[in-house]
Amino acid sequence: MKNETAIEVQGLSKKYSIGTIKKYKKKEIGILDNLLLPFRMLRNIGETSFFNKNDDFIWALKDINFKINHGEKVGIIGKNGAGKSTLLKILSRLVYPTEGKATIRGRVTSLLEVGTGFNNNFTGRENVYLNATLYGLERAEIDSIFDDIVEFSGVGKFLDTKIKYYSSGMRMRLAFSVAAHLDPDILLLDEVLAVGDIAFQQKCLERVEGLASGGRTIVFVSHSMSAIVKFCDRVIWLQDGKVIYDGEATEAVKLYQDGPLSEKELDLASRSDRKGTGLVRYTKVSILDENMNLCENVRTGQCINIALDYRAEEPYAEPPRDVKACIIIEDNKQNRLFGLPSEILIADLSNIKSTGRFICKLNSLPVIPGVYDITISLLIDRQLVDKVVSAYKLVVLEDDYYGTGLLPKHTMGRVCVDFDWLHESRN
Repeated sequence: MKNETAIEVQGLSKKYSIGTIKKYKKKEIGILDNLLLPFRMLRNIGETSFFNKNDDFIWALKDINFKINHGEKVGIIGKNGAGKSTLLKILSRLVYPTEGKATIRGRVTSLLEVGTGFNNNFTGRENVYLNATLYGLERAEIDSIFDDIVEFSGVGKFLDTKIKYYSSGMRMRLAFSVAAHLDPDILLLDEVLAVGDIAFQQKCLERVEGLASGGRTIVFVSHSMSAIVKFCDRVIWLQDGKVIYDGEATEAVKLYQDGPLSEKELDLASRSDRKGTGLVRYTKVSILDENMNLCENVRTGQCINIALDYRAEEPYAEPPRDVKACIIIEDNKQNRLFGLPSEILIADLSNIKSTGRFICKLNSLPVIPGVYDITISLLIDRQLVDKVVSAYKLVVLEDDYYGTGLLPKHTMGRVCVDFDWLHESRN
């Protein structure tokens, strides 16, 4: 079943009207005009005169084509308005395409707008049954998973209270719990891993991770590139309603974050959002392998060299006495993972020329797969001369760091540490 097609999209397009109904001036509308207005509006439906001629409609999707096989985990990325949510709504049968078709093979569960299908005047218990029924489950099937749904949601104390008295967080917890405990062949997710508090978000992540590892077909829309890299093997990148990339997840994320609208696409020397005197400025960041060749892909545990090219505004008459370079590695939420300051190795970087390069060698890159920010700084004679935050996006692919085929889960942190376990038995 792995290679059988789960979702097939052919020539899919969706058009939305964005014009506005013409307004009538008060002095032009009498009693008879008010009575005839609905009929005039009906008569004009479909005519361009009914809408503003300059902005009648917009294509949210235009001629989309792709196939997703059973068991694939596919991410959908793109900026706001790219068509991501519209695509998932069509796949969920919430809206219908203007042109083309989408063929779905298997039971589908959608986690789009969390809470859709809940009735405010029903209790939590009644809404669990209502919501699960809308997904196509029989009463006996719901009974078998009911306790698990309630336990996961954490709202059991309020189960017989009407939903309208729930907080928004409680409502989202229950809705996610219902959808996450169904047994779908295909799971459609649209930015639903950010519901509730931090602890519940973690439960959501682990639940979705379990579903993904269980062989379900996952289609996941998110603005979190770390989540995309973690959950997805393949990524479809939408822009202005069209597919502009369809391929391997980490490569897609790198292309997306290095796109023409990203400041990283500019020459590093042109970055204006930097600090320091500017006497010496970084001009380029490069990732090199152990043989000093430019790296296209970087993997967990790989030996790499981070090269920092610089240019001095004016040549130094005498080499400065104290030169300290530093590299900081952060995750996509700006959480600092570790630093690589030259000063703790008492490295001699003092022979500054008009142009040159500092190189920092990591014998084993100690981070799990994901996308990381590299921030660089330079101090000369105790004075900050240059600092560039997020000077480079480092995309790290998976590799067998421990020789077991396993890596720590992201819930344990993002840094890999060389460690061992022993057991001493005593009677």
